[in-house]
Amino acid sequence: MLRTTKLIFAASLCSLFISTSSTSAEIKIKLQIPKLGDADYPRPSPSTRHDQKVKAAKDRNYDVALIGDSITHTLGELGGKYEPMKQVWNRHFAPLNAINLGHNGYRTEQILWNLQNGEIDFKKSPKVVMLLIGTNNTDDRNFKRVHTAEQIFTGTKAIVETIRKRHPETKILVLRIFPRGGDDEKGVSPPAFNSSAECIETCRQAGELTRRLADEKKVFWLDINHVFLQPDGKINTELMWDLLHPSPTGAEIWIKAIMPTLRKLLNNKPVPANRRIETSAPQTTNN
Repeated sequence: MLRTTKLIFAASLCSLFISTSSTSAEIKIKLQIPKLGDADYPRPSPSTRHDQKVKAAKDRNYDVALIGDSITHTLGELGGKYEPMKQVWNRHFAPLNAINLGHNGYRTEQILWNLQNGEIDFKKSPKVVMLLIGTNNTDDRNFKRVHTAEQIFTGTKAIVETIRKRHPETKILVLRIFPRGGDDEKGVSPPAFNSSAECIETCRQAGELTRRLADEKKVFWLDINHVFLQPDGKINTELMWDLLHPSPTGAEIWIKAIMPTLRKLLNNKPVPANRRIETSAPQTTNN
């Protein structure tokens, strides 16, 4: 009986060790080595856009780099209904000598791969990097596997550490993950990205966790999410027309909210710690 108990205990320890080790290994793989063709990576690195951005990074220097997923990508570099966003980019970011490193559909692990493979190999460090990433990690309707808030935080932290290692003098502005609309909301621009309650809650938790990344010296955190919401907490669909991506009007309000902080960082002026923008956006009427 004692021998049997010892064997069971040893087997349990072995099982626990294997489980813990495999989880760590899995997270490491997720964060660093996106697999081509994997269903979790519908637009895996490397890609044509990645190659273009690597070349752009080597060809010239930039004062500002915007890193993120499709929310960032839409700022001037997606056509179709996002064509008007080019004007938004030209009005606000082109004068700042900025580069757009947003990638449609990407998650923390793919952005990390991009950065580790040439996208921030600038000859001269940018003054500021603005990072907005993590919403796709929570999307349980378009991805086979999703991540916990802690895993998203870990991935975001790895991205920040990679930027810091490559460009130690660059200041990093981490934006809280933007809000998403639920099943009881209706977008005004199809396709709408209605999200499950679990997805919305993970976004909220992960966004709050990223506050930990700020050291107020080189890394800063900013929460502007209230500008996209109505008084009842629902998405204002004139500002976030598909319940996920800002419309041209929403992008203007987004940029207006972050620009004072961005300009302070560019000009080496003090920035208040862990800022949460509480000012509501101008009220609009949803149809």
